[in-house]
Amino acid sequence: MSNLALRVLTAVVALPLVGALVVWREPLGFGVLVLVVAGLALTEYVNLTLAAASRRLRASVVIVGVGLAAALYLRPDFALVWVLAAVVAASTAVLLEPGDLTAAGARLGLAGFGVVYLGALPASLALLHRDAAHGAVWVCAAIAVTFGNDTGAYFSGRALGRHKLYPAISPAKTVEGAVGGLAAGLGILLAGHATLAPTMTLADCLLIAVPAAVLGPVGDLVESMIKRSAGAKDSGKLLPGHGGMLDRIDALLFVSAWVYVYVLHLR
Repeated sequence: MSNLALRVLTAVVALPLVGALVVWREPLGFGVLVLVVAGLALTEYVNLTLAAASRRLRASVVIVGVGLAAALYLRPDFALVWVLAAVVAASTAVLLEPGDLTAAGARLGLAGFGVVYLGALPASLALLHRDAAHGAVWVCAAIAVTFGNDTGAYFSGRALGRHKLYPAISPAKTVEGAVGGLAAGLGILLAGHATLAPTMTLADCLLIAVPAAVLGPVGDLVESMIKRSAGAKDSGKLLPGHGGMLDRIDALLFVSAWVYVYVLHLR
């Protein structure tokens, strides 16, 4: 089976479950899904970046990161407290098991970054779902614009790509693909506005799609940089055709953070 066919098959199986939890009126179901996804992605992250560290240290980083996501979901008004506590906890975990001291500083930075990267950023999607008016609509918008951007960039890049976007990190990405991704993401939001989500205005479509066309590729490139530094092609093998969980949500992490800020604090 081709990679594209595997990607489609995985999406067909996974999307109904995600969609059901998004539209379910009880927000806790979606919140638990986000925690599970964060835990899986963070496990892949520590296996990539902290492969030489002990299993106990890697498990500690995962626990701290998931704990941060849960704390932010339960009491977002204490956000700074939770982030500070998570950084201190991750740093302490590395201090207790520093391993090779010549690489201890790198492990310290990777652990601290990981708990924020895959603890705080996923929490923004769960909080958007629970706290925003019509939260399910905004979560669907964040997911749709991210995957629309990714799909549009893939096909337009294959058909029209000539100018490399960032060849040192991701040789396949092109400027033409990025433009096609923006067009596809904006088109999906405009279609949603016209049919299923009239509460989302034309201004909302633009102010989500345009930043997403920048933030989505940035999130993808950040994860690609992490994988390249670890000498890995994929973050894992959990999702056939997609690689690991982190491979699937890398762009969504950055896009959902923007949609959360926009809808709950700027709109």
